[in-house]
Amino acid sequence: MSVFNNLLGISSEWEGIKSVIRVERQGTRASVDYYQTAYYISSLKLSAAEFAVGIQGHWGIENRLHWVKDVVFREDTSLIRHSQAAANFSVIRQLAIAICRLHGYSSLTTAIRTIAHDLEQIFLMIINLEL
Repeated sequence: MSVFNNLLGISSEWEGIKSVIRVERQGTRASVDYYQTAYYISSLKLSAAEFAVGIQGHWGIENRLHWVKDVVFREDTSLIRHSQAAANFSVIRQLAIAICRLHGYSSLTTAIRTIAHDLEQIFLMIINLEL
């Protein structure tokens, strides 16, 4: 990760920018190696370590919530378009995720396969919530 604070030459249209952050990622997904460079802009002047905490936190949320809602629950392909109904179903999906996580499921796919057709188990999970 690199943080650049010397932003001379940046267009005046970008008023308020104090940092440009470059993050290089590499790894393997589905047995395929990848290398990726991402850039962020910020109105803050922080160290690379401080930006890393925020960026990792953001992607932690993205991976644990939004990705699950999009991929596991297929939220993006839902045919529910009325704004209130879409918002209500989003809350229901989030509630299902929270209940499964509170009961120890780290994989929502596993949770769905395990309990989706067991209405009694679903109700027991809801009744036995300890917040």
